Amino acid sequence: MPLTAIVNHDGVKAALLVAAVDPACSLIVSGRRGTGKSILCRSVKSLLPRPRVMGADIGAPSFVSVPLGVTEDMVAGTLDINASAKSGLAVFQPGLLALANGGALYIDEINLLDDSILAMIQSSLAEGIARVEREGLSTTMPCECLALASFNPAESELRSHVVDRFAMICGTDDDEGALAQTTTRLAAIDAAMAWQDDWRRVVSDSYTEQKALGEHIELAHHVFLPGVQISEANVRRLVKIAVDCACQGHRAELFAVKVARASAALRHSYEVNDQDVNMAISLSILPRATREPPDDALTPPPPPPPATQKNEREAEEQQDQEDEEQEEEEEEEEEDQVEEIEPEVQRADESGLDVNSLLNAFEKAMLRSFAEKKSRGSVSGRTKREKVFDLMRGRYVKPIFPKSGQMRGKIAVDATLRAAAPYQIVRRQRRLKPGEVSPRRVFITKDDVRLKKLSRRSASLTIFVVDASGSMAINRMSVAKAAVFKLLEVSYTKRDLVALVEFSHDAAVVLLPPTRSTVLVSRRLAVMPCGGGTPLAHGLSVAARCALNARTSKLKSSVGSVREVILSDGRPTRSLRWSEDPRWRSMEPALTRKALRDEVLEVSIATRRLGFLKTLVVDTDSAFVSEHFCLDIADALGAAYYALPKLEESAFAA
Repeated sequence: MPLTAIVNHDGVKAALLVAAVDPACSLIVSGRRGTGKSILCRSVKSLLPRPRVMGADIGAPSFVSVPLGVTEDMVAGTLDINASAKSGLAVFQPGLLALANGGALYIDEINLLDDSILAMIQSSLAEGIARVEREGLSTTMPCECLALASFNPAESELRSHVVDRFAMICGTDDDEGALAQTTTRLAAIDAAMAWQDDWRRVVSDSYTEQKALGEHIELAHHVFLPGVQISEANVRRLVKIAVDCACQGHRAELFAVKVARASAALRHSYEVNDQDVNMAISLSILPRATREPPDDALTPPPPPPPATQKNEREAEEQQDQEDEEQEEEEEEEEEDQVEEIEPEVQRADESGLDVNSLLNAFEKAMLRSFAEKKSRGSVSGRTKREKVFDLMRGRYVKPIFPKSGQMRGKIAVDATLRAAAPYQIVRRQRRLKPGEVSPRRVFITKDDVRLKKLSRRSASLTIFVVDASGSMAINRMSVAKAAVFKLLEVSYTKRDLVALVEFSHDAAVVLLPPTRSTVLVSRRLAVMPCGGGTPLAHGLSVAARCALNARTSKLKSSVGSVREVILSDGRPTRSLRWSEDPRWRSMEPALTRKALRDEVLEVSIATRRLGFLKTLVVDTDSAFVSEHFCLDIADALGAAYYALPKLEESAFAA
């Protein structure tokens, strides 16, 4: 569908036009399902400027879409087996990166793409060169194109460092007010029905406007963009806003300068004004903000005052400063005459503990619990990751025969040529006609083909099971959260999967399924309230099912080792039946404390029978009132046990 025929989403349209002017201004669009992300990104295809060499057009720009099940060979390129077998020479088949040179590369559902392939695409786009080194081939091809991407955050969270490499970040959900209007929805229905009934008529109706817009972008890209200048004051403003928003790294202001220049070129101007700067701030800086942006972020600074006003203002400021100094001297004289003793106000720690030393001790206990023994008997702090064998991605291990004659996977060229080599003389003689010279070709049959057996390391999963009951509010919930935050940093550096299970009130809930986004876990954990009963048995049961599902389901990265960290004070008040079936809550009699604990131990023993789950039990109960039931849970689980240090006397000073 043409861009001019799409209803609503003016912000995304403006970002697409800026991206069409300058391919260095890559764009990623987020939004819920059915909001038109893919249609918007694909509509820019007819607006891309035609590439030129020495002032002459070299053809229409390409628009390449990356499919969801793409492989590394399809992206980077590989050996053309058919052409190589016919010619007897190594013939290279270009990949999607090389085909997109001079045009645009669109990645739909980028959050569902394989991590290794996504990293290769982004590194190639950053360098502008696609390198291929495999199977005896070593070649480089240009890859300078506009990068477009879209994703739905509800399906899977995208890592922040992937989003940060795009120059502009916007969403289709930003126009919530327009989507809530009936007139906007009616106009969208009319446009969609018109496109389905007769798309040729829609194209013809939008041809004049679309052509004028394309010529406008062509002129902006080739004529105005190379000569656009941005003043030092505007650059300082962009840097100041990036600092005020606590943007990490320098990509925010670097991309903002490029977006401002492209916006000025889109207006057919050689100077960047406040409108261009505001667009750069909205698309490049504010989406990267880790702190609440200032209210005047999109308000340009006032012009400098004239010289006369400036002198008057300096005189007023000097007079105010002299008055303040005189008042301070008078106050000091009064304080010398009447000496007052102010009471010391000490802000007591929430737990009365040395949090830093506690976190260090907790991290050491975590590493000791999940460490693997080396051959010499020492302990390694890094957890061992299992290997998973596959036919589509990973490191080449050895060649194998195709199963049941199905050519599914990557062809092992070296093993295929070795298998076909002994039969080349016979096969050439059969193919030769009388008097014909023997061609320098390699004749390969289906029986010679060998596939690659690939190996990759699986991801490890850490499940945090957090007790958020009322008894934990009395104990040290803040310290337990701080310990989990410390462990999340370790999980992020190792690119492990993390999950969060919370149990309180009447049941346990999986607040966050397995994900690599430690930011989501931190957000959910930070706002998690405390209160209600303690369904400890249900919490252990839900965590065990979460671990079992992660091992059996086909995740994007197969899960190898599964680890579980349980933070609780070991005071169950809800039975398993109470949590799983609400109908029993009115009929079930109140269980004794011994019955509740026996049920927790039974669930722990059943969890231990899974065999693959490594567990660390963290006892958060106060030492002087604790019955050390968490120690019994750890014994039933076959887990390591760690108790938070007892409260210091300073905790009760207040």
